[in-house]
Amino acid sequence: MQTPIALALVLATFAPALAAPTVGTAVGDTIPQFTAQTVDLSGNTPETKSFDSHATKHVTAYLFVGTTCPATQAYVDRIRELQRTYGAKNVDFVFDYPNKTDSSDAKRAFHKEKFAGPMIDDEGGKIAKLLGAQKTSEVVIADKDGVILYRGAIDDSPHEPAKVGTRYVATALDEHLGGKKVAVASTPVFA
Repeated sequence: MQTPIALALVLATFAPALAAPTVGTAVGDTIPQFTAQTVDLSGNTPETKSFDSHATKHVTAYLFVGTTCPATQAYVDRIRELQRTYGAKNVDFVFDYPNKTDSSDAKRAFHKEKFAGPMIDDEGGKIAKLLGAQKTSEVVIADKDGVILYRGAIDDSPHEPAKVGTRYVATALDEHLGGKKVAVASTPVFA
């Protein structure tokens, strides 16, 4: 039989490990740490910065996109609207280009034409794999501390904006920014 002191020592030894956040790709996990060079092409000259997934200051939406991906093409205007609406509410958007079939030049040209803000040329898809992304047009949202709040599709209509019934990313951001728990934290991603 263990004494109360022995039990207290066992609990004290393991309590920090039990309290540490889980690092992984599931909702509720802390996003895995990675660093990457981002390029912002929205100005007259490209602006390169170092990005650290564990040094974010705001809610961050990671969008996985491809230059020739039909889903990315279908979502361009909706992604722009998300950026306009939630960028004004201190949500950062980071675009990850993981497709090895897209050249670096094609990624930059596409991003400059379609989006604003930082992009990562994720050669070989290392970051996408680390974050558990399965398809382009997938979104992972993490709070300012890096805890994953949502992962999945942008909305429920991959190809027809007029048929959107549920705006998953917008709803998740509204709920979190409003101090509520994200009700639908994971959805399937369309191909």
